[in-house]
Amino acid sequence: MLSLAVASPAAAQNSRPAPELGSGPLPPRAFPGAPPVPGMPGASDEIKDPTTGCAVVNMTAEPNVAITWTGGCEHGLAQGKGVLQWTRDGKPAERYEGEMQDGLYEGTGKIVYADRARYEGEFKAGERDGRGTYVFPGGGRYIGPFREGRPNGQGTYVWPNGNRYVGEFRDNQRTGRGTLLFADGGRYEGDFVNGRMQGRGQRVWSNGARYDGEWSNDVANGYGTQAAADGQVFTGTWVNGCYRDGSRWATAGVSAQSCGFQ
Repeated sequence: MLSLAVASPAAAQNSRPAPELGSGPLPPRAFPGAPPVPGMPGASDEIKDPTTGCAVVNMTAEPNVAITWTGGCEHGLAQGKGVLQWTRDGKPAERYEGEMQDGLYEGTGKIVYADRARYEGEFKAGERDGRGTYVFPGGGRYIGPFREGRPNGQGTYVWPNGNRYVGEFRDNQRTGRGTLLFADGGRYEGDFVNGRMQGRGQRVWSNGARYDGEWSNDVANGYGTQAAADGQVFTGTWVNGCYRDGSRWATAGVSAQSCGFQ
């Protein structure tokens, strides 16, 4: 993932792909990684195209990184529209096509990574900032606003299996109100914290069963009501998706065996 943290000529930008999201129903709670720390071994403030002498602002913890820049150059720094090709250990790596200002990504652009992940959207002061789309090698994609390189605001994540989340992101994570639409027709509408269903929400399953109440760690936890597919209604306190009231019992999204009911 392009992870950029640049505010001055002494800062730098780093063109590294984001880790692939998981293939399960929920993505990992850490969306992109944090940018490298300035001053790490092998880091430098600028890196020059050896042919033209034009430089871009750079930060990487790896040695043996080089660039070629095809575009404008002012005061020794990449400027305007162009193509920036990164190489690592002499092999082609990330490729950026778009706008630069004073050696930093600025405006609109597109990056294709060595693993075929790609980002297309807006940049500001060397970081993803504004609207953009990040597509992962496995086919998952995030569409929405970025701030300081991270998803922030009302966005959408689509999994390769067809599941879709539409809602709030805060500092890389699904936190706030949102809707998770499952490929089988089920859905959850409610609160998320750090990528998990947590707080108040309603889950509807593809068989018509529904639970409306409190959630924690992706399962029913707390007070809530389930209307089962066969018409039975269970209201009370749920623990890890399990409910029991004397001889009556029910589960919400977990197996009867995991609750000790069978």
